[in-house]
Amino acid sequence: MKELAEDINWALIAKHLGKELDDKEKEEFAKWMKESGVNEKELENAEKVWQISSMKEAQLFDVENGWSKMKTRIHPAKDFRHSIKRHIFITSVKVAASLLILISLTFTAYWIIGKTGNIQVTAENEKLLEPVVLPDGSQVYLNAGTTINYPKTFSGDIRKVELVGEAFFKVTRNPRQPFIIQTPLAQVKVLGTSFDVKAYKKCDKVSVVVETGTVELSSREGEGIIKLTQGNTGVYYLNSKKLEKSAISDINAFAWKTNEIVFKNSSLDYVSKTLENVFSKNIILNTKLKSCPLNANFKNRDLESILEVIKGTYNNLNIKKTDQGYIISGPGC
Repeated sequence: MKELAEDINWALIAKHLGKELDDKEKEEFAKWMKESGVNEKELENAEKVWQISSMKEAQLFDVENGWSKMKTRIHPAKDFRHSIKRHIFITSVKVAASLLILISLTFTAYWIIGKTGNIQVTAENEKLLEPVVLPDGSQVYLNAGTTINYPKTFSGDIRKVELVGEAFFKVTRNPRQPFIIQTPLAQVKVLGTSFDVKAYKKCDKVSVVVETGTVELSSREGEGIIKLTQGNTGVYYLNSKKLEKSAISDINAFAWKTNEIVFKNSSLDYVSKTLENVFSKNIILNTKLKSCPLNANFKNRDLESILEVIKGTYNNLNIKKTDQGYIISGPGC
């Protein structure tokens, strides 16, 4: 995730948006704008937030009301904690002559409203466990590295969203308007249910695990459909164009969302892959360790404490932390 430039002059931006710049400040603002393309980009982002929250027309600004208004515009009646690139935006408006009010809005994700009017929410390095609320009331939880794109309102015969990454859906039931999830490789069709979809760009397959209800999985073109019900797992493979259905789902399929992980005589190969998915960290495992079994339950534990438990289970196990994640090595079991 790119960090914001340290020299962004938020006070000038805020006064520019509030039309509060005096002649000297206008000159300073114009000079600042010419210094870097980064400055122009940040002004563009600030203007989007300003327009959406209707603060352009504000002459007097009430802090609590203004913040509430901005949240309502972005996701009605929901707290906008869904945003996933960290931005710091400080806005100021004069109140009673020359009082400067600064408001700091911190985003842990980012949202974009494109030219088509669609809304895009992206979770970059951290999963998003506050739900993104769609126009029909459906809720979506995003795992790290996930992007969802959806319209401001659902119209027509279907409710369609686009997904890259992994997300857990709780879809509001509406038999007259099926819910379609379009991924780069496949599509998922539902009426109303809860399920997990994994469709990262780096993978050559799309997997769906159903918690409740019924889901249909097919290729992106809608060819070859399999129907999945509670407890089922469905996988679409890009290379072979095949669809597979299993009656048994991974016990840890929803672990990234619940942070509850269960290992029952599980190989360390499976353990490492599960931990990678839950914590979005790379884990490189020595080949000699892959078949070693582990029995353990973890609830609301961080990755390092889980790795310490694994280390204590086997003799001479070495765990090295790297910039990308962890390397686990040892003589085997």
